[in-house]
Amino acid sequence: MKKIQRWVPIIFFAAVISGCSATPDVDSDKGACYIKAAHNEVYVKVFDLDPDGNMGALIFQGKIDQRMGTRIKTPHAQFRYYYNPDPDVDQPLSSGPDQACDDHDVVVIP
Repeated sequence: MKKIQRWVPIIFFAAVISGCSATPDVDSDKGACYIKAAHNEVYVKVFDLDPDGNMGALIFQGKIDQRMGTRIKTPHAQFRYYYNPDPDVDQPLSSGPDQACDDHDVVVIP
């Protein structure tokens, strides 16, 4: 009986610790991902795509680099982007392929 009484607090403590460490990932929602530049700095415009592939609202516009990308949130978990790989030069934006955006994916912009 004394052996059982000695193990009860240890088992209880282990259960509490394992329950505390199993916290859900609050930032893993559908439609959230990261965009990063493949090289140096790039100017990008990101638009939401509806389920039929039609372009919707502007989600993000600005410069990103390969070290510090940015997190975006898309309502329909997909987006289309336009980019300028040389943001210091005024030139037309190139179109990138349509992309899925889900659960912390990292999309690299050329």
